[in-house]
Amino acid sequence: MNEEEPEGDVIQVRSCEELVVPRRNVRPDHDISFYRKIAYGVGHFYNDLCASMWFTYLMIYMEKVLKLQSSRAGMLMLIGQVTDAISTPLVGIFSDSSILPSWFDKIGRRISWHLIGTILVSISFPMIFNRCFLCTSDTSEWYEVLWFVPFIMVFQFGWASVQISHLALIPELSSVPSSRATMNSLRYAFTVIANLSVFFALAWLLSESTGHSTIGPWDLSHFRIAGWLVVILGITVSLVFYAFTREPTNQRRISRLNSFSSDASELARMHWTSWFGHIQFYQIALLYMLSRLYINISQVYFPFYITMTQNYEKTYVAILPMVSYLSSFSVSIINSTPLVSKLSKKIIYTIGLAAGLMSCATMMLDLPGWRIYGLAVGIGIAQAILLITSLSITTDLINKNTESGAFVYGAMSFLDKLSNGIAYQIIELWAPTYDALKPHEESAIFYRRVMVFVPGTCLVLAFLVLLSLAPFTIGERGRARPVRDDEQAILDDQDDDTYPEIYSAYSTVH
Repeated sequence: MNEEEPEGDVIQVRSCEELVVPRRNVRPDHDISFYRKIAYGVGHFYNDLCASMWFTYLMIYMEKVLKLQSSRAGMLMLIGQVTDAISTPLVGIFSDSSILPSWFDKIGRRISWHLIGTILVSISFPMIFNRCFLCTSDTSEWYEVLWFVPFIMVFQFGWASVQISHLALIPELSSVPSSRATMNSLRYAFTVIANLSVFFALAWLLSESTGHSTIGPWDLSHFRIAGWLVVILGITVSLVFYAFTREPTNQRRISRLNSFSSDASELARMHWTSWFGHIQFYQIALLYMLSRLYINISQVYFPFYITMTQNYEKTYVAILPMVSYLSSFSVSIINSTPLVSKLSKKIIYTIGLAAGLMSCATMMLDLPGWRIYGLAVGIGIAQAILLITSLSITTDLINKNTESGAFVYGAMSFLDKLSNGIAYQIIELWAPTYDALKPHEESAIFYRRVMVFVPGTCLVLAFLVLLSLAPFTIGERGRARPVRDDEQAILDDQDDDTYPEIYSAYSTVH
């Protein structure tokens, strides 16, 4: 055959030696500027606004404002959490693959799913904190429950799309561990600001309700206004994220080839199915799930504890969470400093566990005056440390395997959301009947026990998981070369035309 004139459909391919792809370190450590880290940090702000309303006020809104039975309010929360649990691994797999049309590649796969989620959240969220437009006074309560189901499901799928795509961007934007920790801290700092914004708005709106010291149907308009404020503010801040965040898609593609061609100590590329063969995947998933259980159970039932166990007025359901998140904000700032971010995450996590257990023990007591504020501060410190550190540990688990990083975050969130939904439903089934005008001792004791024993048990179990991780380095995996099936699966998942020559050569040589 004449080398200069290929016959038929034969395409000339350069030999591996001619490719501009070194066998090691194709992509050196990369990082982004601090202002872009801030832009990244605000990318989850809208989700955090919604999460604050959802976890802190949905249950009390459904039970006290809409007057739904506790079991049905718990069922709506369960539906939302199960939808979120199913959506998160699916979004992770979709985000790691090429399921979207090719024109989405211009903005990146992660940011594309972030944008899709933002649109879905904006459509559905205002309808959740609102009344059933088709219901009348004679309408069955079950019809009212069914009215909210589709809006909750759309909202949770959108919320999951934003959450997973945003988390998966961390290892994409930087390979420097301290910078990744900084981005996690900035992300949480804006989470705190988002929560403070919601609590401030609710404190102002609820204070406008004169003549009623407890939350009831008369507060419907206040929650409706709060829902719309969340959407308007969230969309505005999200525009900043889209304007200044760029997804380095080309770097990720080259990184895959680097590990495929390496004979040295580079981590093998991992298809999403490969994670099930690593014990640390299960350990850290359990650690993350228990951390989120502690945080979410404490957040959901804190308003009940404040008003029914400690007998504070309804404005305190905004004031005390605000105090809690101010302390969280302080901790997140401290955690983002270079000195703290370089400390062992296992030690920092242990400090968070200790703070959380002390808060649980304190809730056994009556807390008048300044003591209730001290409890709020303690809860905020524990929540900040556990959330930031568990996310950082998950990032360490992914290490440089960013090609399936979204699936890892999705799998973690699957266990988190499913366990939370089941926990809420069980608690609501056991909740005693409560009359807002006639508080009684049974409810006070019940919510005290919920706030003490459920989060406390989660913290003890998390400590045991942490002990099992203590002897090992998180994210360290064997040097075994990637399995051929995994290599091909990863390549098949990518619709990549940026480096066709490299992929053609790789396929020919192998």
